[in-house]
Amino acid sequence: MLAICAALFLTSCSTGFLYSKLDTFIVWQVGDYVSLTDAQKRALKSDVQAQLEYVRRNEMPRAAAIFEQSARDLDANRVTAELLDRRYDESLLVYDDLIGGIVPLSERLLRSLDEEQIAEFFANLEDANDEMYEEFSGRTPETREKNRNKSAIKSIQEFTGRLSKEQRLLVTDALSRMQDASEEWIDYQRLWRLKFRELVESRPPEDEYLRVLTELFVYPRKLHSEEYRQRVHDNRMILNDMLEELLAGLSDRQRGRAVRKLDGYAEMLRELAAAQ
Repeated sequence: MLAICAALFLTSCSTGFLYSKLDTFIVWQVGDYVSLTDAQKRALKSDVQAQLEYVRRNEMPRAAAIFEQSARDLDANRVTAELLDRRYDESLLVYDDLIGGIVPLSERLLRSLDEEQIAEFFANLEDANDEMYEEFSGRTPETREKNRNKSAIKSIQEFTGRLSKEQRLLVTDALSRMQDASEEWIDYQRLWRLKFRELVESRPPEDEYLRVLTELFVYPRKLHSEEYRQRVHDNRMILNDMLEELLAGLSDRQRGRAVRKLDGYAEMLRELAAAQ
């Protein structure tokens, strides 16, 4: 299921050719976690094809509109922290709808798994997550900070081009003021996996299965503690304030590059949505 969620978001960097191959890629990725029968593969591929077509026609135009409006906001130099928060909420609605679309097909696949397949699926899922947690826990706070700063600057420069020393300091200073919620995130992930496994193994009636799966896939934020939610919110506010200042101070060249990048994503999504 994680593979399905991830692959559906490849639309932001996929050509039409790659998008047309996503159904095969998703089936192949799911196969890394559980050995499917030929019948299960065919059923999953058919479900994924239908969902990808729905995403292409309905969700891509919504995402394109957000990219387009963001480009106009940036071009007019009217980006504020409050506006960034609104764009975040708009993007979250698209994300929730997109993930919600995979709930029915996920329920059908999960319900089709026998006990041996379920055991294999969760054993592989546990191994993958434990490896990630072990790698994370082995890093020093200094290493985490260095990697976080490098990743953030690289992500921004993908849009703006090279940042100046002052701009990089603006980014790293904001990041240094954020609260580290990584350990709490790992605890939440483990709780999520526990509830997910309980659902799959208990095989409740369809209505109940879909209800709980929707909560886990679309609204996992309900599992967050109040303290964790507040910490994430506070961090996002720091990020928004930093981005408002950074974007306001972009050079003409940096601004032009970022606008073209946003418009390029929007155009690609529009073209994919219109493809026959």
